[in-house]
Amino acid sequence: MKKSKLKAITAVLLAFIIIGVFFAALGAGVITRDKKYMKSAESESAFISSVQLENGERKYILWYNAEGKNYQPYYDDYNEDDYIGKEIKVYFTKGSPEKIFIKTEEKYFIFLYAGLALAAVSALILAFALVPVKVRKYIKENGKTELVRIEQAVDVIGGQKILCDSTKIRGKNAPPFKSKTIKQKLPKEIVNTAVTVYYLPKRKNFYYVDTETIKKKDGAI
Repeated sequence: MKKSKLKAITAVLLAFIIIGVFFAALGAGVITRDKKYMKSAESESAFISSVQLENGERKYILWYNAEGKNYQPYYDDYNEDDYIGKEIKVYFTKGSPEKIFIKTEEKYFIFLYAGLALAAVSALILAFALVPVKVRKYIKENGKTELVRIEQAVDVIGGQKILCDSTKIRGKNAPPFKSKTIKQKLPKEIVNTAVTVYYLPKRKNFYYVDTETIKKKDGAI
């Protein structure tokens, strides 16, 4: 993957992570605030006393008694399974029983979970994009190099991979080295030519086939 493309992908994924964290923090903040309010607020049991039709829409009316007075506000957060006589707990600040709170709006739970999911998925994709690059860089800077023979090019999803002789490094009957996926169609002439492999001497299964060093018999690809 080219550096410019990797930088663009990294920037987009980081933006998604930031957006996800923002929405998750917004949802978590409101949910936490509401829970703290419900813990410290006064509460009473209210009942759905009646339902009215207005412009084709149902409007529920609550009834509750607080601080010696009866109140009958509209109940906007109703569900399909609500019914007349259903008990609902209402919360209010002492001295203002007419200003009730019932529950946190569902959208803030959506913000929380969708934000967490967006941030987590973006972080996972970013890790899959960056980890191989970091691993290759580490092997290249701390490992050894060897020219090895290209045995064949095989078709894979998204392009081709080259299989290279590994007996020089990993011994007899060792499985071949495999390159990363190469998007371009490789010419047959690369078979039996050389390519550079970087590897860690103490952990020979950690290697990197530098496909940019593939040479045709008459020059570079």
